[in-house]
Amino acid sequence: MRAALILVAFLGIFSQCSYGSITAEEKLIRWIRRCGGTVDLEITNVSDEGLRGAVAVRDMNKSQIAVHLPAHIAVELGEGHVTSEENTVKLFRLKKENSAWNESMLPYWESLPQAGTSMTKQTYPAEPLDLLQDRILEASIVVHSAYTKNVYDGGKPALIESFQEEFPGVSYVDFSHITSVVASYAFLFPNEEGVAKRMLLPVMDMLNHADGTEHNLEIMQADNGDFYAYTLRDIDKGEELFHEYNTGIRRNDQSLFHYGFIREHDPPRLIAQDLPAGNLYEPAAYSEEDYEFGGRLVNKAELARLEAILSSFPTTEAEDAKLLEGKNGGWAGLLGGRSIQTPLERMFVKYRMLRKRALTEVIQKLKDALVITKEL
Repeated sequence: MRAALILVAFLGIFSQCSYGSITAEEKLIRWIRRCGGTVDLEITNVSDEGLRGAVAVRDMNKSQIAVHLPAHIAVELGEGHVTSEENTVKLFRLKKENSAWNESMLPYWESLPQAGTSMTKQTYPAEPLDLLQDRILEASIVVHSAYTKNVYDGGKPALIESFQEEFPGVSYVDFSHITSVVASYAFLFPNEEGVAKRMLLPVMDMLNHADGTEHNLEIMQADNGDFYAYTLRDIDKGEELFHEYNTGIRRNDQSLFHYGFIREHDPPRLIAQDLPAGNLYEPAAYSEEDYEFGGRLVNKAELARLEAILSSFPTTEAEDAKLLEGKNGGWAGLLGGRSIQTPLERMFVKYRMLRKRALTEVIQKLKDALVITKEL
């Protein structure tokens, strides 16, 4: 009975945001320090949309420690190759079998996203997926969410025979939400035996993503198992702190699928699927540079392929921009007669708009290169 109550408490944390005047994030930082760690940053809103992130509380020098986490407050899950669903089952079992540890980790559980706020391939609702105007991405989300439901329903007995019997009171909404959190928050590091494991790292998982030369923090594991986030350059007070989640999400279809966000890149980037042999799971083999003069993709066949993709959409980039500006007018019919109502719908429309912008720019770049080679 105690284990069941602990699980209910675990699920209930997602509706808690603050403790009087102390936020869950502040409580987490105090807890890490009591556990022997160091946190030299602040968790706060970093966008008008309420995005949570980390900022420097003082000027910092290159190679300065921003966060130190003792190994004992990291949460070790399954091996790196297993699914997020399997890691979530493991997390539930860890919490059920270790009630004292579970209670000791309460400040961390309370800092995790509230139910309904973590949107990834496990939790995207079906209705607005058509707004993506991306059949492959839409189908991939449907397939993956079906897998999550299949695990919950007992379709993977080697993993868990009956989820509801083992964890009574845990709904599918609860399971899919926590799976989404595990999928988007867990890091990959070796354990004591050198086996790559997924790890949940308190406060470090609140850092937002930046790739290439844009990220300013690196996360490493020391020989004693402790974790450190250190600066890659000098940092100004108030500057947001970023690390690179992985190199396989540099394009918007990948980041939206796995982590639930898109970015407005400058210059625009093609989605992975619009590159030859690109997919949702691996770093792209080509880049926009391959469309410049002398590049590997400078040929008329590639131009025809990209133009066919761009002409296949039912709306243009300009029409999508008007929808995002709220100038529905006659454009509302492009959404089946409905206007954009939610942040998720806005993100889906912005995703397709940015996709078209990148296609338009790369097509022009390719045409310019073909003119130089006298193929156009």
